[in-house]
Amino acid sequence: MSFPKKEAKNLESFKVVLMGDSGVGKTSIVNRYTKNTFESNLLSTAGVCFFSKILELPDINENCKLDVIIIF
Repeated sequence: MSFPKKEAKNLESFKVVLMGDSGVGKTSIVNRYTKNTFESNLLSTAGVCFFSKILELPDINENCKLDVIIIF
């Protein structure tokens, strides 16, 4: 999976790692945050998954963006 390239000078990248027991809702939390969706009947995620979301923060700086990479 490829992540969006840094388009602006003010794009900062952060990596977040979620760890926990099977069946606690890590995939559901990430799906809600990145896609704004929820599925009540998900199968257990096998292996490692990556998601990325770019956040724009105009209150801090007009061109400020954060690339949040979530690994679980």
